[in-house]
Amino acid sequence: MTGKRKKGMTLAEHDALLKAEGRYDAMVERQRQQEDERQQRAAEWRRAEGPLVEELQAAGYSVESAWDLVNTPGTYPKAVPILLAHLPRSYPGPVREGIARALAVPEAKSGWGVLTRLYRDEQDRRAKDGLAVAIAAAADDDVIGDVIALARDARHGSSRLLLLSALERSRDPRARAALMDLGTDPELKKEIQVILRRLKRTKR
Repeated sequence: MTGKRKKGMTLAEHDALLKAEGRYDAMVERQRQQEDERQQRAAEWRRAEGPLVEELQAAGYSVESAWDLVNTPGTYPKAVPILLAHLPRSYPGPVREGIARALAVPEAKSGWGVLTRLYRDEQDRRAKDGLAVAIAAAADDDVIGDVIALARDARHGSSRLLLLSALERSRDPRARAALMDLGTDPELKKEIQVILRRLKRTKR
């Protein structure tokens, strides 16, 4: 029997079973080790992000991480150049993801070339998703051709799902045509069906 709890078994009953089988202490120790490892990784990421945090604080932003900007209401225009300057640096993947997601603002279009280049080259899944979010938020119809090209490139995998909001928002006819063309893409077709239904309702 594994440590997985049976359906209908309460947590107390599960723990009692593990104790009876002599496996409870091992489970607790494994959980402790996993939590220690998680905290150690988080501490390493905070240390790595230190130079960025210092610059953001010097610019007047009371943050402990780029992630603190992600859900910040309003804009933070002075932070955008700092974030763009740090984005290409060799931070751990979760830190790069946080920087990229903090750049999911229209002002980040000033770094369009950086965003798209890094997205094409990025191998870390989390960071690549963050870059896709930033590209979608920064895109307008002046650069929609770039977004279409990235969405068509299957090498970018499921991160392309995060680009589709830019195509949905665009008024450029090429964006709608691209959505139609990509409707058979195995990784995108479900989301595109939802988008096309929304666009149809909006048109009505």
